[in-house]
Amino acid sequence: MTPQSLRHSSNLGLNGLKLLIQNEYKAFFRNKGTFLSQIIQPVLYFIFIVIGINSFVDNVTYNEIVVSYTNYALTGILGILIISQMTQAIYRVTIDKKYGLLALKIQSGISPFFYLLGMSTYPTLGFIIQSISLFLIANIFGHGFSIISSLLVMLFCVFILLFWTSIGIMITLRINNYNTRDNIISFLITPLGFSAPAFYFLEDVPTFIRLLAYINPLTYQLSAIRGLAFNHINLIVFSIPLLFLILVLFVASKIISNTDLELTEF
Repeated sequence: MTPQSLRHSSNLGLNGLKLLIQNEYKAFFRNKGTFLSQIIQPVLYFIFIVIGINSFVDNVTYNEIVVSYTNYALTGILGILIISQMTQAIYRVTIDKKYGLLALKIQSGISPFFYLLGMSTYPTLGFIIQSISLFLIANIFGHGFSIISSLLVMLFCVFILLFWTSIGIMITLRINNYNTRDNIISFLITPLGFSAPAFYFLEDVPTFIRLLAYINPLTYQLSAIRGLAFNHINLIVFSIPLLFLILVLFVASKIISNTDLELTEF
């Protein structure tokens, strides 16, 4: 049997997903520097951006609901944290490609879909730690949501995170040049995070900013997050991010299935 035949005929099933999750879990907690930076980032966002702006802005109206600006921006920080975790997925898959682990994993029977789920473990753990840090610091300053609302928001954000990690994995698989890959990451992360209405309101900005927001998937994801956080659930608002996720998972799985598998990458 050729390696290519093995790739399409073998199937580890859930055992393959379990192995990936275990490996990514161990890799995350071995990296002490990354662990500490994950905690600090949301705290800095909240103290130096949200609290600073909140001193000039009081309560605001969002979808006819009066909420504090702090809580509005709190959900915006969650969106930016989700985007930033895409780099962690890219980092982990780059290691897989460089040392031939991608080829070994796929050829040993890990399905493309389970590979996407498994390689999202590392950024998911980072996001969970960041979310807990963010909600804790918000509560210290007298803001934030109830424990149940916070847990529901975090769970929904994990689904949204899978959308962005899948995009990161696709970028990593399709672009072999490290410099090009790094440039794309630098170009994407900051504009994606700040062109969405994380800290501003769509109706209050110039038309060109509004247009950028409308073509940014994070805008629709933030709407769903805020709907859940502010108890203003709209099925249409929730269906858009879920459709985005299904589409990206399908495309990413196809790319993994058709990607060239090599034992090394230079």
